[in-house]
Amino acid sequence: MRQNQPLELRKFDEQLQHFTDQRIALDLDDEVKVNYGKLGKLLVIVKDVTGVKG
Repeated sequence: MRQNQPLELRKFDEQLQHFTDQRIALDLDDEVKVNYGKLGKLLVIVKDVTGVKG
């Protein structure tokens, strides 16, 4: 276990809570690119999928 992992997990939890509070709707009929774009920094590979930095 990396020493800074607990801090990383807390930061991720804060980001996840922010998106949860927004109640962002994902539509399964939309492309993956569209739905990933709605999730911002939560997904590391957003830029790889959407071409836009999350």
